Amino acid sequence: MARCPFGTQRTRRFIPWASIAIPGAGWLMFGLYPSLATILYSFTRYSGLPGTPLNYCGMCNYHTAFTSLLPQLWSAVRVTLIYVVGVTVLQNAIGLGLALLLNRSGRSYTFYRALIFMPQIFSVTVVGAVFSLMLDPYSGPAEKVVHSLFGINSAFLGSSSLALLLVMMVNVWMFSGYSMLLYIAGLRNIPRSVYEAAAMDGAGRLRVFRHVTWPLLASATTVNVFLTTMATLGEYALVLVLTGGNFGTKTLGLYMFQAAFGSDSQLGYGSMLAMLQFVLTIVIGGGLLYVLRRREVAL
Repeated sequence: MARCPFGTQRTRRFIPWASIAIPGAGWLMFGLYPSLATILYSFTRYSGLPGTPLNYCGMCNYHTAFTSLLPQLWSAVRVTLIYVVGVTVLQNAIGLGLALLLNRSGRSYTFYRALIFMPQIFSVTVVGAVFSLMLDPYSGPAEKVVHSLFGINSAFLGSSSLALLLVMMVNVWMFSGYSMLLYIAGLRNIPRSVYEAAAMDGAGRLRVFRHVTWPLLASATTVNVFLTTMATLGEYALVLVLTGGNFGTKTLGLYMFQAAFGSDSQLGYGSMLAMLQFVLTIVIGGGLLYVLRRREVAL
């Protein structure tokens, strides 16, 4: 009878349980516990400072959010929705265009794909700091270029009409390479014979894209749109570094962060905003996934 390499048979039965014990403990400590604590804190006036009491107050935070602070809440939700739609559309359009251009073999195309994907590996803090310097309205190179070419001055990130758009463009610049790679993976799953049949029928490039490429990219589009939407719904770090939430750029995520960890620390109110953001994410994510899945079936 062969000897068990891990000791007795009884010992061997416990190996799978032991292998998941540490990840399970990590999930309980850093996943489940913070989630339950957030729910609890949302019903309190807890400041988050060490030694302060929880001060349970029921639905007080929710009542405050939807009464006296409703304008601030609605402004954050509106900015978040604009940000999500803008980034999702731009990032997927640019990612798809880049995928169509660079879906070829060769070292040069590999280099271009790597170059476009590179911003993905940079931290948000570094990217935000660099673009803050570039778009500085007083000494940034962008202001000097605009002034020299058009003879005008622009506040860039200090402009209420431009700040949100510029933050969106920085986000798109960072993550378009990721969308590009997903679309390239989708393009390479399309059978070559389909394009050969379309060419035999005399279809031009636009007709091939509309009737062949675009329908067969339905799955890649679903993944790209869904992931982009979910990522931008909780965005706060890039906005915080670039504008601090000023000039009409405060998203719901940043509103929650500043409420919970700002100078006037209100962890209870911030936890309530986190719960609202969770509900908003579930509603938008679930509805979007339902629509995208139905589109796949229809195509």
